[in-house]
Amino acid sequence: MSLALMISIAALVGVILLAAILYIWRRYYEARYDRTYMTQDDRGFRRALEGKVVLWDFDEQVVRGPTAPHIEFVALDPATGGRRTVKLMDPRTGAINLRPHYCAPLPFEAVTADSHKVIVDARVQFSLNRALLKHVYEIQEFSLAVESRIQSAFRAEIGKRNDEDLRTSLQEVERGAVERLRRDEDEGDEAGERGMALGVRFHTANFTYTQPDEFSAPAMSVSGAALPANATPEQQAAARALARAAGVLTLRPQQIDQLADVFKNRDPAALAALLAIMDMQTRQNIAEALAASGQLLVLTPQELGLIGAAAQRDALARRVAPAPAPVPNGGAHHPEQRI
Repeated sequence: MSLALMISIAALVGVILLAAILYIWRRYYEARYDRTYMTQDDRGFRRALEGKVVLWDFDEQVVRGPTAPHIEFVALDPATGGRRTVKLMDPRTGAINLRPHYCAPLPFEAVTADSHKVIVDARVQFSLNRALLKHVYEIQEFSLAVESRIQSAFRAEIGKRNDEDLRTSLQEVERGAVERLRRDEDEGDEAGERGMALGVRFHTANFTYTQPDEFSAPAMSVSGAALPANATPEQQAAARALARAAGVLTLRPQQIDQLADVFKNRDPAALAALLAIMDMQTRQNIAEALAASGQLLVLTPQELGLIGAAAQRDALARRVAPAPAPVPNGGAHHPEQRI
């Protein structure tokens, strides 16, 4: 064998080795416990990598770039206190974050069993499930899907309870929401064929809620229209008249239920104080309505209901009581002293 032929063979082997090393270097991926990669071929999703892997099949490519799914979610922004979008896939490398994160959807409405409307602010800890990343690959709007699943779980748990029971069962609602989220994932696995999993593990959930103030709505509107901030005195007077004209019969069932909650489990002293405040407010409404008529009206205390109150009765008794006689000065009367 000639020297030239041997050199040619050695050069060819060197080129092949260099090409193999370059191929391995470019197709080598290390998927750790907190990071993985999705691959695809011409048929779609293929697998989620685990451990140290070399993609020997040239048709198998890591999912990345502008055509990759948008795997992101809404989280709290510690700097501003608002919301921000967090991406779980690096579009340049295709690396997918498997660490736990907190999803914090925008506040949403839920309704209790007794038709009370509440505003829910929820936070759910979750992480992507490496074994079910096929579902993540197939979902077009991952963020919307996760938020919808979270809202549905909390609405279902809150809807089981009355308004007064919700205050004392926050932890039960949180546990029920997590269990429902996990159950939906299990039922949506390929073996179940009963729904669609999101490819997510749900760990914890917590929430706070507020109730919209519905009592001030009638007083701030005129004929159903909102009262502007720079309303004229006539408009404000009309709004007050409308609120008075509404009366107790126009209270919604939710408002009546809230009033019942106020009086529930009160001691006699607190209940008497609440009733006294409501009684004074009612008398004020009567006085405003009479004064707004513009006519001179003469009403007795009995007609206004003032005699029934102890404080007013004592005041009237003091006003009609005779004045005490003056005390004599040493038994002698001053010539100008009168009785």
